[in-house]
Amino acid sequence: MAKTDVSCINCGELVNVVVPKTNLKKRFGKVVTVLFILSAALTVVALFTSYVGSFMTCLGATIVLLMVKKSADEMSSSEQ
Repeated sequence: MAKTDVSCINCGELVNVVVPKTNLKKRFGKVVTVLFILSAALTVVALFTSYVGSFMTCLGATIVLLMVKKSADEMSSSEQ
């Protein structure tokens, strides 16, 4: 049977199609990207209000998440 077949050639029984799971590296990259965007937004908010942490803390977290994001992007692109 080929991977694209949906039924058995001999008996005609339907075959369960296996959906591949998302790659852990890609999922990690998406999570880090969302956290980076959230941290960048909180950094901008920290400039104008005191509802979030200090500006320097938010800026530090944003920079660290940017480095992690770039590293995760390189790991997932080297795999392809």
